[in-house]
Amino acid sequence: MKQIFILVMLALTMNAMAQHHHVEQHEKGEHETNHGKHKVAFYSGFTHIPSAFYEHETHEESTGKWVPTIGIDYYYSLNHKWDVGIIADVELDEYYIHTDNHDDLERNNVVVLSAVGKYKPTKRIGLIAGPGMEWEFKKHDTETFFVLKTGIEYEVAIEKGWELTPVFTYDFKEEYSAYAFGISIGKRF
Repeated sequence: MKQIFILVMLALTMNAMAQHHHVEQHEKGEHETNHGKHKVAFYSGFTHIPSAFYEHETHEESTGKWVPTIGIDYYYSLNHKWDVGIIADVELDEYYIHTDNHDDLERNNVVVLSAVGKYKPTKRIGLIAGPGMEWEFKKHDTETFFVLKTGIEYEVAIEKGWELTPVFTYDFKEEYSAYAFGISIGKRF
């Protein structure tokens, strides 16, 4: 909960700074510069898996697990309302999932790769959705799952094409679902 509070406060602070910067630009008669159609961003956050538990627990004891997550995103702007992109996230933990057929499935350093579309109803807010796959970093057999990634983000322009973006995503997976809170820092070029 502490991490969520910190992320929200950081986002609000950055938003206030961006608005102040925008007002200063408007007062000086300056206009925002288009920094290109490409954006690369590095993501850090936490993913909550409600059905996850550790080996020493049982499914009945578990209330889910918060897993540290890192990632990289790439977007290409089609126009001012639509982007297409690829989101790659890695959940950095080992846990078990209780599946629908009553098996306990081990998941270890899960990778989720999704091809997404982003619709921007406003200049700063982006709504994300798209299909993807989940697999693990393992040397032996691993199970892969289909994923439907959805989410919302709020882009805060810093300067010279740099952006700070609080992000919330929800992944609908074949055997279980997860949601994530995080922040990304990206550069448009």
